Amino acid sequence: MTQEKAKFGEQAVNKFIEMVLARLVKAESLKVRIKANLKRLLRGELDALTIEMFGFLLQRNLVVAEFRFDIGSSAVNLRSIRHRKIELLYPTEGSVRMVITQEQLTAALNAESAYPSGEQQENIQLQQVNCELRADNAIAFDFNWICDQQIESGTCITTPRIQPDGKAAILDRGNVEGKEPPLKFVNAAIAQVNNILSLVDIANQGTTFHLQQIDIELGKLTLKASAYIEQFPSG
Repeated sequence: MTQEKAKFGEQAVNKFIEMVLARLVKAESLKVRIKANLKRLLRGELDALTIEMFGFLLQRNLVVAEFRFDIGSSAVNLRSIRHRKIELLYPTEGSVRMVITQEQLTAALNAESAYPSGEQQENIQLQQVNCELRADNAIAFDFNWICDQQIESGTCITTPRIQPDGKAAILDRGNVEGKEPPLKFVNAAIAQVNNILSLVDIANQGTTFHLQQIDIELGKLTLKASAYIEQFPSG
C-alpha cells in the first residue's frame, strides 16, 4: 500500500511540475519523472528529477529537437508548486543533454537580424546561410551572397571544441570550400552558433553549466553538460 501511495504521490508531483513548466517554457511536448519514497516525497525531497522537452524553444528563433535535464537529489517547496512556482530548498547538481538538427540551426541563422543591413557593404548582401552537420564532427556554413549583382557561394568549415574550463564552446574559422565567404558573414554565423552551444540563453538564470562533450553526426548535434542549479527560472 505504501508503494502505491508513493507511486500516486510521484505521479501527482509530476503533473504539478509539468503544469508549472508549461507556463514557463514553450515546447511541443514535456515530460517530468521523479523518484522518491513516500516519506521523502511528503517533505518535498526527491531522489531524482528528470525533465524532458521535445521541440523546445531555446531562443526566440531556435527550436531544439530535445532538451533533457537530469537532476540529482533535491528538495522542492511543495507550497510553491501549489502556487505554480518551482522553488528549490537548496542547490543541487545535474546534467543536460541537448539535441539539435542542422535544419533547426539553419532556421535560426536565417530567422533574425544576425547580419544587420547596416553592417553590409552596399555591393555585398547575404542571401542565405545553411548549416550542415557533417559526420566528421564538423559544422559547415554554406553561404550564398550577392556581390556586384553577381551570386557567389562558398563554405566555411569549423570543428567545435570546449574551453578547458568548460564554460563555453569555441568555433574557430577553418577550411574554406569554394569562394571564401565575406568575413563578417562568417563571424556572425560562428558567433550565433557559439552562443547556442555555450547555452548562453539559459545560463545565468540560477543555473551554471560545465560543457563536457559535443558530438556531431550526419545532420544532428548532441551537447552534454553538467549543471549546478540554485533555482529554477520564475518566468
